[in-house]
Formats: sequence, C-alpha cells, structure tokens
Amino acid sequence: MKAAVLRGINDLAVQEVDEPTIAPDQIKVKIAYCGICGSDVHMVEGKMGFGNRPEWMIGKAPIGFRMAYPRVMGHEASGTIAEIGKDVKGDFKIGQRVAMDFKAYCGACWYCNNMMQGSCLNRKSTTGSMAEYAIYPEGAVYPLPDSVQLDVGALLEPLSIAVHTLDIAQMRSGSDVIITGGGPIGLLIMLMAMKSGAARILVSEPVEERRKLAKELGADMVIDPLKEDLLEASNRLTDYRGFSVCFEASGRPDVARQLLYLAESAGTVVWAAVYPQEAEVGVSPSFMYSRELKIHSVRVSPYAFPRALQMLPKLNLKPLTSVRDLDAAPQAFADCKAGRGEKILLHPKSGPA
Repeated sequence: MKAAVLRGINDLAVQEVDEPTIAPDQIKVKIAYCGICGSDVHMVEGKMGFGNRPEWMIGKAPIGFRMAYPRVMGHEASGTIAEIGKDVKGDFKIGQRVAMDFKAYCGACWYCNNMMQGSCLNRKSTTGSMAEYAIYPEGAVYPLPDSVQLDVGALLEPLSIAVHTLDIAQMRSGSDVIITGGGPIGLLIMLMAMKSGAARILVSEPVEERRKLAKELGADMVIDPLKEDLLEASNRLTDYRGFSVCFEASGRPDVARQLLYLAESAGTVVWAAVYPQEAEVGVSPSFMYSRELKIHSVRVSPYAFPRALQMLPKLNLKPLTSVRDLDAAPQAFADCKAGRGEKILLHPKSGPA
C-alpha cells in the first residue's frame, strides 16, 4: 500500500509499504482522511522525540518517546472499517464509518486506576494513518454519527484535545479568554470556549488567513502580534483586569511566558502546544505569589473522545479543513509548517470520499 513515510530527519516520502495485518483484538480501517498535526511537522524536523528523563525526576509515567525510523506518519484520521479481529467485542461492522484515536489505555496500571489515563504505563499504539490502511485497538475506534462527513470526522482527535484543554482550564461562564495561536488547535479551543460560555475571546495570530477565519468563527477581537501591541489590546478588551483564562497554542516558549503577564489575578494559564525540549520558561516565584496564578499543560486527551464525538455535529468545522492527495504529503507538510491553510487533510486516492 501507499504511505507517507518518515525515513529520517527532514526525509519524508510517499512510498509503497507492506499493508498491516490485524491481531485478533484489532480493527483494520481503510483511511479516508488523515490530518497533519503540528507534532507531525516537529517529527519531520527531528524535534519531537523527547524520551530522556532527568535523573532527579520522580515517577515512572512516560514523558515522551524516542523516534524510530522508518515510520508511517499520521494519527488524526477517519475511514471505514475493512476488517475486524475475531476477538473484538464491540458492535462494529465492515464498511462502518469511523474516526480513530492513536492510542488505547490499558485500564490496569496505577495511573489508569487513579483517573489519570493520560499517563498510562502500558498504552497500546496504532500504525500510522497517513496510509491506505491502518490498524487500531478496539478501544481506539469510534463510529461516526450519520450527520458527520468523513473529512470533519478526521478532526475528532484534535477536537478531543480542545475538549480536554477546556476540562483542564475549568473555565467559568462569563470569562474573558485569550488564545495565542490561531492554528487548528487554537481555533478548536476557541470554538469549545464559546460553547462553554466565554464572554469575550481575543485571538492573537500573525497569519492573516488564520486571523480572518478566527473572526468569521466568532472571535471578538483578533490581532497580529507582530504589528500590534498585545498588552494594549488585552487592556482594551478586559478594562485592564487581564484574562480569566489564557490558552497558549502557538508552541512558542516566549509566548507561553508572556501569557503569565496577561492573566488576571488568580487566573489560569494553559499551555496547549508542543514546545522544544530544551526550552525553559522562567518566572519569578514572587510574581506568582502576588498573582496566585494557576499554570497547566496539555499532553493527550484522556476521557475526552466520547464527548468530542458528541460535539462534532455541533461545531462549524468544515472551514478549518483543506484536502490534498496523499501523494502531495511532502508539499502539504511544507505548507503546514509555513502556516498556509488550517487543518490539511491527506486523502489516499483509494480511500472513501
């Protein structure tokens, strides 16, 4: 079958690979669409493997992974069921339209038994989904509602990140919100914040096309941080109080730090992006004391997929997507890195439309 394969740093190619075969408890899916995630771009650049653990760090929960080559890329996908293992217990059917997680949790380790699925020690992974076919554990496959098209269905995984991000933020209705980074994750967070009762939302994004889309989807204020004063705009929108909740989705460490100074007293800052392993964000403990801020990070999306699935038909997600043939994967990755377009979906020509 055809797949987008990462053969080494900055060496992505579309080539023929062996079609994966299922184990008795797995499901094979014929891929319709697979989105390019920002983490995929980091993988191509060699910036995503961060499996080294500081010697002084306590605990066994994994903090990342080590890159291995070659690897079939992709984890944000939808498609139709092509084959079902004999030990699969769910009510799945051949030809059923589904969207998939790229992981399933063991349900037995200390973390799973203490409501911390995201730190599962025995996570079951899938094969890459930038391909004609991919293999999934049963627990990672979600039937799509009839009203949701397969291209929108491919946004289930990133939408689950937005749902989990709002869980972490514990945002109250009537809150003022800032989102730095108007890419797919930033806009999905914005849509979920609107559904969760945000009163006013400012989106800071340097790419004009993304600013325009954020405004069309409902942002109260959008600014270009390269040309406008973010602090002045924040003061104007919040009457100098600062934001109740600050979401960072640009992946820039300097912006992650900047948000600490845009939050209101006792506000919440959520870093919902992937940052370079070597980056550090310094802040004065005295400042934190004076403001009583809460800082959170987002890694994966435990317990969020079923709720994200219910939100898919409730959100206007079609404007976020653009479709390319799988054959065009290298150029699509370059466009994603440059911020051209929103969520680029790769479509194998043999996949269902």
